[in-house]
Order: sequence, then structure tokens, then C-alpha cells
Amino acid sequence: MQGNTHEIGRRHADAKPRFGIDAPTLVLGFAVGGPALLLAAMVLTHGFPLAASSDAARSLLGAMTLTGLIMCLEAIAMTLSSRVGKRLLLRRMVSSLNLRGDEQALEVGCGRGMLLLEVAHNLPQGRATGIDLWSTRDQSGNAAAATRRNAELADVADRVRINTGDMRHLPYADASFDAVVASLAIHNLPTQTDREQAVREIARVLKPGGRVALLDFRCTAAYARTLRAEGLTDARRHGPSFLMFPWVWIVRASKAPG
Repeated sequence: MQGNTHEIGRRHADAKPRFGIDAPTLVLGFAVGGPALLLAAMVLTHGFPLAASSDAARSLLGAMTLTGLIMCLEAIAMTLSSRVGKRLLLRRMVSSLNLRGDEQALEVGCGRGMLLLEVAHNLPQGRATGIDLWSTRDQSGNAAAATRRNAELADVADRVRINTGDMRHLPYADASFDAVVASLAIHNLPTQTDREQAVREIARVLKPGGRVALLDFRCTAAYARTLRAEGLTDARRHGPSFLMFPWVWIVRASKAPG
């Protein structure tokens, strides 16, 4: 019995946070469709050589092969982006915030918490709050319980708070946070009006002197314009960065001190 308890404790100690894959349905489609196209092209070429010998058939088979290869490469690139490149880039993004360590920070669309936990590691006397609607379409295994579990495994659960809510209507008072961040979240909103509303909410809950960093692969120029319209006159997008696929930009801004 003692041996079993020791083994369970050892497995718990070895456990690491798991953050899933971004856009899992798309990645799965590439991972299944790419090999399927390559296999079909191979079968048609070698199984029906006469039918495959015409110019039209060769063109079709060439297109199938090229498309299959591209889909396979995209599946690999997107998986590596979620597993490796994203972590490196988020670490750099948090470092650029120059946190003292006692701030209140918010991540909108926190998902399973890769960015949230990176922020929390930099707040030994502060708190990192994450809010999400927990869509599994945008990230595999996305759930509040998974994020809490990751915070426990990363040993930052005592400085992490997790809420369920819509980034277009943040349930926080004005000027609640010293820093607000987001990663591959705001673009998931369905319309430009929705995205503008979310960015305005980010500006609203930011304290005077607070900082913003928003990472995304599209709509970033619009994020910067909205932040400037909300009074964050230094809002600029930086990039692109090729550590992730598709490549991404980061919008950085700060609110003038009160």
C-alpha cells in the first residue's frame, strides 16, 4: 500500500500542464485529409495506370498530391505552433510587460491557460485572472476545470482566478487591472462590431498606467485603431512573428497615468 501511494505521488509530481491544440478541428482536417489525398493519388496512379496516363488525369493527380502535401505540412506546422512556438512567443510577450510582481492582470479568452500561467509566474504577490466561454471549437479540451488543473500542476493556483464570461461584456469594474492580455482569442468573435466591443472593454477595465498586449494572426490593425480611439494613443502592432503558424502580430499599448 505504501508503495502504491509513493507511485501515485511520483506520477502527480511528474505531471505537467496540458494546453491542447489551437483550432483542433482544422488541424484534424489537415491531418486526415492530407494523407487521404496522397493515398488516393498513389492508388489511382499505380492501380489504374492507363486511366492515369492522360494529360487531364496527370494534372488532377498532381493537384491531389500537391494539396495533400500542403495539408500535411500545415497540420505539422500548426501542431508545432501550439506546442512549441506559442509558448516561446508568449513568454517574450509577458516579459515585455515589465511586471513588478504585485499587479492584477487579466487574460481575455484564456482557454486552458498557457498565457495565463505565464503571467501568474511573474506575479508572486499579484493575481492573474482568466475569463473564457470555454469553446472547444477554438481549443481542444477547453474547460474551466482543465485550466484550474493546469494552474495546480504549475504551482500557481493560489494566484490564479478563473471566471466564465463574455469578453464583450467583462464582469469587472472600470480600471480593475494593471495589465490585460489576449492570445488568439478576439478574432474568434463573429463580427467586427463584436471585436471592437471586446477591445473597448479591455480599455475600460485597464487602470491608468496599465499595459495591454494582444496577440493574434488577423484583425490586429483594427485592435490598435480601437485602442487609440479609446485613448491609448501609443497603441501599435509589432511583427509579424514567425514562431507561430499562421504568423502573428502583437498589439501593445498603455493607458496614460491618471
